[in-house]
Amino acid sequence: MTKPKHLVFSKDIDKAGYEEIVMRADKFLTEGIPADLMKRKVAATLFFQPSTRTMTSAQVAMLRSGGGFVSVTGEQGLSMEKGESLEDTVRTFSGMSDIIVIRHTDEDSAERAAKVSRVPVINGGSGSKEHAVGAAMMMVNIFHYLKRLEGLKVGIYGTPEINRCIKAIVPIMGHFGVEVYVDDFGEFPIPKEVEEQAKKNGLKKLEYGKLDDFIGEVDYLLVTRGLQKGIIPDDMFPKEKEEMIMKKYKPITTEHMKKLRPDAFLDMLTPLIFEIERDVDPDPRAIYSKKELFVESMLAAMSYLMGVEV
Repeated sequence: MTKPKHLVFSKDIDKAGYEEIVMRADKFLTEGIPADLMKRKVAATLFFQPSTRTMTSAQVAMLRSGGGFVSVTGEQGLSMEKGESLEDTVRTFSGMSDIIVIRHTDEDSAERAAKVSRVPVINGGSGSKEHAVGAAMMMVNIFHYLKRLEGLKVGIYGTPEINRCIKAIVPIMGHFGVEVYVDDFGEFPIPKEVEEQAKKNGLKKLEYGKLDDFIGEVDYLLVTRGLQKGIIPDDMFPKEKEEMIMKKYKPITTEHMKKLRPDAFLDMLTPLIFEIERDVDPDPRAIYSKKELFVESMLAAMSYLMGVEV
């Protein structure tokens, strides 16, 4: 039996793979999703943490492409309530489905799932460690709006150290020679191992500074969630750090948008709680409030890993 191709860490896919995923998503967006692409195929969406976009995008992607899904939202109703391990649960679902998308509270959950699964596993969030498929979905967004990936200038504002999507996408930006500018309030830098992997992949620059100093230079500004409620347990995140974030995190306003170039875009690693003021939403460059590309990008990633031709 051929070993399945997984997306546990964003580094599991090379530059050519991301280019292929972006191409597939672009084709779905321009030509529509083939109604029989995933005919008779089933995805298992195993979500043990809250999710709106990641879980639903996988389910809708399967339905729109002619497939189906089985869904889990927590341990209730499963034999895990009786003490069955995550591994045995994954083994069972991998025998009844063609791909698994998983989100779990444990940091190593996606790795453990991939080790025992007979089918591809997509990491939709392993604890606070990494949201691997988030990198692919964001690369699709960037290409859709800028029509290129190479040599961009990308700004990051917020708390990248504790944002699992940022930890996934920064190394991938390295493949495309991106320059990254970060305002982390001097408190939440991109983890060293993530920075090192990005530079190894070819990241052109990683520079820390104030948002006002680089907002007018970037092609794409990524805003992270301020806090990570629902991801990092309250008892593992010091109250004083939370208070510090709330004090230092100044929301993006229409004044910021005046400084952003007319041909640049603002994106948000949703859910949006307080990080961007709502009067920014109507701005045509505020793409987080426009039609989301989650279904097409998720289908692109799933079909790529499953080896389905498009």
